[in-house]
Amino acid sequence: MTLSQAKDLLTTNSIPFQECEFASEADFLYHISPSLYTKNAKEHKYYALIVQSNNGKKHIELEFEEKNGEYVFWDLWFGDFSFEYFSGDASENGSYLIEEIQEIMQGKHTVIMVTNPQTKRWIADAQFDRSDPEDDWFGEIGFQRMMKRIRKKRTIWGRLFGSKRSYEIYDWNTYERIVK
Repeated sequence: MTLSQAKDLLTTNSIPFQECEFASEADFLYHISPSLYTKNAKEHKYYALIVQSNNGKKHIELEFEEKNGEYVFWDLWFGDFSFEYFSGDASENGSYLIEEIQEIMQGKHTVIMVTNPQTKRWIADAQFDRSDPEDDWFGEIGFQRMMKRIRKKRTIWGRLFGSKRSYEIYDWNTYERIVK
């Protein structure tokens, strides 16, 4: 999918977006998250179509990489979470991308991003499909289990010997950060 095809797709589906161009992959990755590794970043340009979320912090982004003078779809991001499409059916099938974006906008997907608050380094991430009540790992049950674990008070041993963690929990409408 090319940049112009994606713009047409978003416009046709009445999804407002902003455009942003990046001079290099390092600039683009820094835009996504300042803690991402950029030492081996490519020098060619990237372009983003940004759909502003209601939470005001973590937005949907369709990312495009410059290849042979044209911008082609690279990946879909929701905040710091990458869907890792890169190639294949998802990157070529516009209806699949629109469906995914609409599900995010309906609040069906929640992301939990775990980082080290001192170094801002990534530790873990997960995306939960809140519309799936039966998935024990990445559905509503898995999300509730993870939130219970995050909100649980740290033990004395955890406070003495454990490292601090920053949890960013967000969906289309809400954003929460917990540091413990």
